[in-house]
Amino acid sequence: MKNFVFGIGLATFCVQVFADQPSLQTMVDCELAESQHTISLLRGSPIVDSYIYKTRYGQITRFIYDDAEASRGSDVQWQCASDQKNTNVLVVSGEFASNYLQGALFYFDSTDGKIQRIDFAERNRPRWVKISSQGAQVIFENTGNESSHKYLSYGKDGIFLELDEFPATLPSESLIELNTSKP
Repeated sequence: MKNFVFGIGLATFCVQVFADQPSLQTMVDCELAESQHTISLLRGSPIVDSYIYKTRYGQITRFIYDDAEASRGSDVQWQCASDQKNTNVLVVSGEFASNYLQGALFYFDSTDGKIQRIDFAERNRPRWVKISSQGAQVIFENTGNESSHKYLSYGKDGIFLELDEFPATLPSESLIELNTSKP
């Protein structure tokens, strides 16, 4: 009888633990380079019009930012975009923990064989992604007039550029124009 009561108590505890786990919904699976380099954008824990966002690649699931609070976003848009040749990227942007739109670009870097990430924060969403042998650039039209330059670019290793001319694209490079409408 003692084992029976213990078993019922253990079963009740397990049901409560699994019921408390927030379910995550897959919003998009983006194959960046072959199926073994697929990244997924997940969301869960809805409150009003916001969700907590996570990414999953390989067997690892992470918050899109440092923790659950920083990863809670609203008006979040995502896009798995392609250059129609062999390059795919995942771009995520939304209102997270700042007055600006924040976001991240995920792409496969063939030089090191890993999925890389570029973070950005601007008043508007990005318009283009350029992929070259030096890595990726997320390019914005400067509509917020934060500077006197026409384009703003975020690149690998935290490189930020203000440009007067659109970056030239060599034949060996990819330029992806992003869809600016909602997903």
